[in-house]
Amino acid sequence: MKREIGFLLDMDGVVCHNMPAHERAWTAYFKGRGITIDIHDFRANTMGMPTREVLRYYLKREVSVEEANECAAAKEAAYRALYLPERAPAKGLLAFLKGARAGGYRIGLGTGSKDDNVSFILDGLNLRPWFDAVVDGGMVTKGKPDPQTFLLLAEKLGVAPENGVVFEDSLLGEEAARRAGMPVVAITTSHRDDEFKYASIKAPDFLTLSAAKAAATIRR
Repeated sequence: MKREIGFLLDMDGVVCHNMPAHERAWTAYFKGRGITIDIHDFRANTMGMPTREVLRYYLKREVSVEEANECAAAKEAAYRALYLPERAPAKGLLAFLKGARAGGYRIGLGTGSKDDNVSFILDGLNLRPWFDAVVDGGMVTKGKPDPQTFLLLAEKLGVAPENGVVFEDSLLGEEAARRAGMPVVAITTSHRDDEFKYASIKAPDFLTLSAAKAAATIRR
């Protein structure tokens, strides 16, 4: 019986190089509240977290669902306006997805972003047909570094966790994959190679990646 192997891709910073626009939107949001954020700290400790968790981290207090939703609406609208003129798939992504589909691999998207931002990227770039399943931030109760996103995505793909390969640009995402028992391909758009502790492969984009190379990271 053929073993199903899945590729579980994060979205922001992996499917597209949009994290600078997210960072600019967050920086402006917190500046308006008298808070200056350090980008390295943001990348290491909050990148990939749900909005409510990011707010808790920087505001140093509990945040209601209503406040988080209000913040998300403002911040994400600013992000989309910033990124729209630059919106494009990551380098080599389409060729990688075509190779993965031809090789019979399952392909999923697992992101902390909500459905509006997922649609902005997947539908805006006509990428949705390439993905067999999507798990967004509104479908889970615990964001990264909790493994829930990737475990749910593997279930939707019909892939055992040990047969899933995660593609991540964030350290919290890498930790989520580790907790899920999945090997990691680190896309180094947000962190240096040496900042990733568990990645089997490290690459700046998809140009040097192939489906076979990614699948080889799975323990046989």
